Order: sequence, then structure tokens, then C-alpha cells
Amino acid sequence: MPSSLTKALASTALAMLLAVAAPSTSVLAQNTSPEEFFAVVKAKDLGKLDQIAQAGSSLDLRNEEGDTAIIIAARRGDLALLEHLVKLGADINLQDANKRDVLNIAITTRNPDLARRALDLGIDPAMVTSVYEGSALIYGSHQGAVEIVSMLIDAGAPLDHVNNLGWTALLEATILGDGSEPYQAIVEKLVDAGASKTIADRNGNLPIDHARNKGHTEIVELLED
Repeated sequence: MPSSLTKALASTALAMLLAVAAPSTSVLAQNTSPEEFFAVVKAKDLGKLDQIAQAGSSLDLRNEEGDTAIIIAARRGDLALLEHLVKLGADINLQDANKRDVLNIAITTRNPDLARRALDLGIDPAMVTSVYEGSALIYGSHQGAVEIVSMLIDAGAPLDHVNNLGWTALLEATILGDGSEPYQAIVEKLVDAGASKTIADRNGNLPIDHARNKGHTEIVELLED
């Protein structure tokens, strides 16, 4: 047998053997373990994420802390990774183990750009979040996050949602706020948007009552009829 033909046959046989012995990229992606998946997320290997998604594997796995890849990207403030995951099909509305979503994370980390991008990517501003069964709007009002509160109002977040403490965003701003300019701005934005000033807490106290009791005269003026 000519040597060239022998080499060709040997080469073909070797290729077939390797194809059987080594799983394809798709098979590897399909069988990706949570540990491997989160290693890819940590490394921000977008190419491997593409392979995992193309193989039909879930991008919504949770690590030992109960975080999804989306939550991890949000905590990092990695907007590019966040957007890439969403475009591949990851669910931006999933919450962490403490029922905090990406908008809550944006408020905690003082990251309006993250909140803006999340809203652009379709996150639900009306979600019930946190162990207090509140909302991002309530939490933002508590934290004095003026820019994010404004975004949430514009996005249609429910103005009068009541959490399991019996508080609305307006009550949260007056009960937990210090009366400073950020809280004045939040109260004004909420009132201008149509938030109810007549929903009382469980003790019957209105937002204006809390503002008066704390001596926050500028907020009292905003809440007066």
C-alpha cells in the first residue's frame, strides 16, 4: 500500500478516535456543573457563556449563597456582563436568597447606572422584594436614593404599595428619613407623582404626622394640603 495512502488512513482513524474520546463543546456545555458555570461567570468568559447558552443549559443556576449570575454581575456593577447574560436568556427578575433584586442592589451600592440599565433590560419595577414584602421604590425612599426613585416612578412602580410593616414609600421616607434634602426631594417626587398622603401606618399616623414629630418642617410643607 502506498505510504501516502497509509498515512491518510491513519490520520482519518486518529481523528475518528479523538472525536469519540473527546466530547464536543456542546456536550461539555450541556453538562456544565454549577461550579464550572460560576467559574466561567467569575472569569467573565463571554465566549464560554455563549457556548453554554447555545447548548441549552440554564443561565439561572444558583451558587451556594443562592445568587444567580445576574445577581453576581449586579453586585459587581458589571453592566456589560449583566447585559450579555440577559441577551442570552438569563432572567433579570430573579432575586437573591434575601429576596433582593437587581434594583435593590443598585440602591444598596448607590449605582444609578445599574438601575437604569436594569430597567432598560426589562426588569419589573413592580416586583415585591425583600423579607419586608416591600418594593424597590420603598427601599429607595428609605435610602434617600433620589435618582433611582425618580427612575422607578417614571417606570411605573406602584406608588402606594404597603409592605408588611404597614409602610408605603412615603411613610418610609418620613419614618426612616432624616429630613435632609434627598428625603425632601423624594417626598416631593412621590407627592407630585400622585402618591397618597392619607395612608396611615398601623398606629394611625400619617406621613405628615411623622414629619411634624421629627421637626422636618420642609417635608411638612410638602405634605400639607
